[in-house]
Amino acid sequence: MERTNFLPWYSRVFRRVGRPFFRLLFRLLTRVSISGRNNIPRDGAYIVTPNHISIFEPPLIASFWPRELEIAAAVEVLEKPFQSQIMRLYGTIHVHRGRLDRSLIRALLGRLADGLPVLIFPEGTRTHHPGLVEGNTGAVYLAAKAGVSIIPVGITGTNRLWELIKRGQRPKITISIGPAIHVPNLDKGTDRKTSLQMHTRELMKAIANLLPEDYRGLYA
Repeated sequence: MERTNFLPWYSRVFRRVGRPFFRLLFRLLTRVSISGRNNIPRDGAYIVTPNHISIFEPPLIASFWPRELEIAAAVEVLEKPFQSQIMRLYGTIHVHRGRLDRSLIRALLGRLADGLPVLIFPEGTRTHHPGLVEGNTGAVYLAAKAGVSIIPVGITGTNRLWELIKRGQRPKITISIGPAIHVPNLDKGTDRKTSLQMHTRELMKAIANLLPEDYRGLYA
């Protein structure tokens, strides 16, 4: 059984109530299309890696994914109204950008060791427009360290979402889920940095292949 007792009671309640609420909200305000559901493992730990354009991807993926996801999110978001409350209530794992955070790594490896799926945005930040930017090596490093697979995800339609909703439109959102990527163990004799970069490029290419050409950015 998946261990979730590390979460405070209010996070467990919020996830139980909030996920279906946001799912319904997205269904009412947008047209959500999901493909590749068969690529989602039924159980066990893995890492989910979507592209990241706007603030809408985290609640979108968290609400429509069949299992609760442990989410790594930038600590800077804690300074923003509403987003910070949602992050705290959900029980996200905070990321300090630009530095090696060993407590973050331990927390994420702990979740994976407990058999929980983890959501990481490999671009590391929102791009605010379609077009992939250079991927960080963190997701690949964790996958190799924990011995778990990576599930690439491509999302379109979130870049002008709020603008179109305010106009009374129901914009279309697509979520494309790709086949699992398996990262080999990084042996001590291997040039780890080169290997991490190579496998990260492969991951970003896999995400790009799930997106239309104008969303692929550096990986077109």
